[in-house]
Amino acid sequence: MAEPELDHIFVFVDAAETKPGGGVFGRLAALGLEPSFTRRHVGQGTANLCYAFDNAYLELLYVVDAVELAASSLGRAHFTVRAAWRKTGASPFGIACRGTLPGESWAYRNAGFPPGVSIAISTEGDDPAMPLAFASPVHAAPLDWSDGRAGRRQTAAGFSRLAIERLTLPRLPVAGGALDGFHRAGFIKVLEIAEGAPEMLIGLAPGRRLRLPLFTAT
Repeated sequence: MAEPELDHIFVFVDAAETKPGGGVFGRLAALGLEPSFTRRHVGQGTANLCYAFDNAYLELLYVVDAVELAASSLGRAHFTVRAAWRKTGASPFGIACRGTLPGESWAYRNAGFPPGVSIAISTEGDDPAMPLAFASPVHAAPLDWSDGRAGRRQTAAGFSRLAIERLTLPRLPVAGGALDGFHRAGFIKVLEIAEGAPEMLIGLAPGRRLRLPLFTAT
């Protein structure tokens, strides 16, 4: 079985943060990052704004219809609690892999998915303090997409790859589970166990880093 590789990272933000003039949008623009695509998740109550790199993409995820989200089959993923991470202390992060998701998982699908398509979500995400790990239904990196969604990726700013430099967790991940598997596969470089607010340090190759969920550049 091939090792999983990073497909994308999501971070829950407020909808206003994703618009021109919004805080997160502005911080990413200051680095020269350009939005690649946006999508409304029908039946899920969420939408996104995404920034594609050669190997993976960064997804700003936000709630657009709380009633629709509450009625969706995503309850086990704790999206409502994760979206309100500033109040709940939940992890606002999701990490998607291409390939087989390590460890135990459950299948998520909604009416908007094509027939026979579902998404494997790690049972580690049953704890909202842990990031949501899942398998992407897409099997190609943005560099190889043929539908135009990736746009120019981040070539104008000189960035090629997205990486997870460090992920802070409230406790050790399950041995053999998704997060442990991602670490062993090398696309989460460092796992750090610490109390306090959730944090992820991502690298924008070459040479820049972003500290999430506040999107401060280092």
